[in-house]
Amino acid sequence: MPVPQEARKALRAWLDHRAPGPLWLGQRGRLTISGITQAVLAVGAAADLPGLRPHRLRHTYATRLRPGGADPAQIQALLGHASIETSARYFRAGAAEQAAVVEAAFGT
Repeated sequence: MPVPQEARKALRAWLDHRAPGPLWLGQRGRLTISGITQAVLAVGAAADLPGLRPHRLRHTYATRLRPGGADPAQIQALLGHASIETSARYFRAGAAEQAAVVEAAFGT
């Protein structure tokens, strides 16, 4: 999944200063899905975001793509969904976004 340039720079800097091997390491080696979830929970708690999980990060990535100009097919491809219907949950506009669209189309 592509990430923004600033995130790539930070990741590259971190990779340049660590030993070769798996990207995510725990005390006993390669992190499992559970280990990654625990790490995200800990970072979220430290950032005052209790209950933060990896899927919430994926959801945020997807929902920020749409207002950023990505069309539904691009979002589907980036998320690896087989069906556009699976990606559709990220396309729902909230009341504020709907009002802004109407204002942009008909406002003076």
